[in-house]
Amino acid sequence: MKIRIGPPDPEPEYSEEYFEVLAGTLGEERAAWARLPRAERERELRWYHENFNTPDDLAVWPPELDGGTDKP
Repeated sequence: MKIRIGPPDPEPEYSEEYFEVLAGTLGEERAAWARLPRAERERELRWYHENFNTPDDLAVWPPELDGGTDKP
């Protein structure tokens, strides 16, 4: 197992055609979400998780890795 130390890999860049396909299949709102930079999507998800009683699928860590609690 290789452990990587350093900055994360850069986000892949997708063509505008990719986002047009997303908009056609999933809707414009979801395509707009996909266009956001990863850091911004993660920041928004973290905010929702910290401010609302969200299901585990929005949790920063799955319950089996964080002990199933929301306490830092």
